[in-house]
Amino acid sequence: MSREAPSADPALPDSEDALGFRRVLTLLRRCFPMLRPVAPHLVRFAAGVAVLGSFGMASAALFFDLHWTRVLEGHPLTSLEARLMFLDPDQYVHVQGLLDPEARRAVRDREMFAALGLVLLIAPLAAALFYYLVWTLQRLNQLLRLEIFDRLQTLSLRFHADSRVGDAIYRLYQDSAVVTNVIQTLILEPLGQILRFLTAVVVVGCFDPTLAAVLCMIWPPALLLGRWFTPRLRDGFRRAREANSALTSRIQETLSGMRVIKAYGAEAFEQERFEAQSKEAFAAAYRARNLYATLGVGVFWLAGAVLLVTTAAAALQTRDGAGLFAQRLLVTAGFTTWTLGRFNLFKAMAGEGTQGVETLFKLWARAQDVSAGLDRVFALLDLEPEVRERSDARPLEAVERGIAYRSVSFGYRPDRPVLQDVDLEARVGSITAIVGPTGAGKSTLMSLLLRLFDPDRGRVEIDGVDLRELQLASLRSQISIALQENLLFGASVRENIRYAAPAAPDAAVRAAARVACADGFIQTLPAGYDTLLGDRGAKLSTGEKQRLSIARAVMKDAPVLILDEPTASLDAETEFQVLKNLAAWGHDRVIFLITHRLSSLRHANKILFLADGRVVQCGSHDDLFRRGGAYRDLWLRDANPRPTRLSGVSP
Repeated sequence: MSREAPSADPALPDSEDALGFRRVLTLLRRCFPMLRPVAPHLVRFAAGVAVLGSFGMASAALFFDLHWTRVLEGHPLTSLEARLMFLDPDQYVHVQGLLDPEARRAVRDREMFAALGLVLLIAPLAAALFYYLVWTLQRLNQLLRLEIFDRLQTLSLRFHADSRVGDAIYRLYQDSAVVTNVIQTLILEPLGQILRFLTAVVVVGCFDPTLAAVLCMIWPPALLLGRWFTPRLRDGFRRAREANSALTSRIQETLSGMRVIKAYGAEAFEQERFEAQSKEAFAAAYRARNLYATLGVGVFWLAGAVLLVTTAAAALQTRDGAGLFAQRLLVTAGFTTWTLGRFNLFKAMAGEGTQGVETLFKLWARAQDVSAGLDRVFALLDLEPEVRERSDARPLEAVERGIAYRSVSFGYRPDRPVLQDVDLEARVGSITAIVGPTGAGKSTLMSLLLRLFDPDRGRVEIDGVDLRELQLASLRSQISIALQENLLFGASVRENIRYAAPAAPDAAVRAAARVACADGFIQTLPAGYDTLLGDRGAKLSTGEKQRLSIARAVMKDAPVLILDEPTASLDAETEFQVLKNLAAWGHDRVIFLITHRLSSLRHANKILFLADGRVVQCGSHDDLFRRGGAYRDLWLRDANPRPTRLSGVSP
């Protein structure tokens, strides 16, 4: 049987180069199936950007020439420009020499109104496209978070026992967002920047193919820089995510243990630990960002050098009034020679090309951070639940006869068995108590009944059917459990009691509370059953929380009830009354009682004594007491405890 990885952070490999280039490509390829729910939206967004970009490019070429060549220098308009500006060709195209000042002012006014109209048209469309993309990405992020949360719930308690809560929170909240970053960082933005560079090369090539070739010369040195920085960036971002995940765990653990921290006066110690871990997280993030910035500066200098060379050459050709390389192609638009307006258009497009390369390398650097997050997300999603449901599993309708353990053996690790050859039968209408020293395997025995784990050998049966043949949901719906931890939620008392039965009527809630002897103290609360509890039920005493936990288990009204140390925090009188109520309530149910308090055992029909994972004795209280052995010794020792002498204290 495969086990889930016990590592506290199974996504993080030990070797620094484990997240290599091929692994990154594999992670990115695995993202594409996740894009299916939003693929139509992405296609629509890309189409909208293409249409808007083409329109913007044509408008830029027009306005650059109008402003610099016609308005500022006074050259006559081309026929196309006159038609677009609704100007008379005889006054603005077919003229000798330069345009007069009045004509230039008229062109300027038309240009300003046309530009304003374009802004009013394009700006809302661009904003709508932006918000459409945000909506699409957030929808994808939500889908992935739901998938991660579902996987966290399906993984066994072994995984959660070996993992830090803060790490799971960080993966769910932070690492899950990297898939949306994949769309932006590795799909949409790179495609846009590649298109940006290619458009720049084509436009620059229309002016001068040699300058287009110079523009392309930015790539070889930039690729060498990227090759050197990439593995270092990947490792740096991975370490930064490790450190921030650990810091999140530290925060969660500190806030959860605030009562213990204050009780031991350990605030200063915890402050020092937090500061040290916070500095470590900051240093890791700083090192990664420093590498990122250094790569950006390197590519910036390369781009600047290329832009300087091409712009200087273009300035010389503009001074000489040289002809454009593609003048035959552009003659319809009237673009045949270098002018001030066309020089500024060239400079803008060359800048677009170099900026496209800069942005591409920055995106690739960010992709290393994305790949580190993806590695952690997929490591979690790749974990197979230890307990899996068979395809032919059948539902459990009811428990009619009882529950049986047949030669059950189990261990969390192969070399450390917790249970060995356990045999037990519990009939409907009976209370079976499980006792033994700490670590004997009592709670593990009940975990096997819930199929939180499967036995390594043997089988657990309900009405003679192996649990592995039953559907998990139907099995667990037939079992209710009151844990020693008494976990309550920050909701009302009523909502906590009917947690497993949200639609239960108020009468059933009150009845369950009476069985648990909780109705009395609930009535004294400020708002009764509507009183809101603090986080983890902080407003209640331990005994009150324990009774609410029992009431919640009773509220589920399941045929099997597991009580794990249900009365550990109750006084003797309340304990007696609660167990008496449970015995009456469970006359047609199977009840398991795990306890260290031997006073609770008189209510049990059968007592199972576990030691070192083996059944030492089994029988009723009277039988075991009469028989002698481990159970009787435990009972006598509990009834007549020896006085303990503390070292250094005189009697």
